[in-house]
Amino acid sequence: MPVLMVVAAGIVVAASAAFLVIGMAYGWDMTAEGYGLWTRVTGVVAVMALAGVAAWSEMNAPLAALAIIVGGIVLSVVYVFLHRRLTERVREMLGRTADSR
Repeated sequence: MPVLMVVAAGIVVAASAAFLVIGMAYGWDMTAEGYGLWTRVTGVVAVMALAGVAAWSEMNAPLAALAIIVGGIVLSVVYVFLHRRLTERVREMLGRTADSR
């Protein structure tokens, strides 16, 4: 198995473990500010790390590597935007606001 495949799998496993730890730390309260913050940070780090591995595998094609990094940045921004919207929607559905906690 190629080394970069093992590294990418390690990133996915580490991110999954981090999500599990974050969930347990916040009692699976998806409306908690800390839960939202740390799951967003973990998601962005994981996406950018995977983009870095993918770009590294394309080192001989600088344009492709750059496109992969730009794609990773775009995915990270979209992830944060959608995660925030989803968190706000869940809060509304549960009748909670950021001020009510």
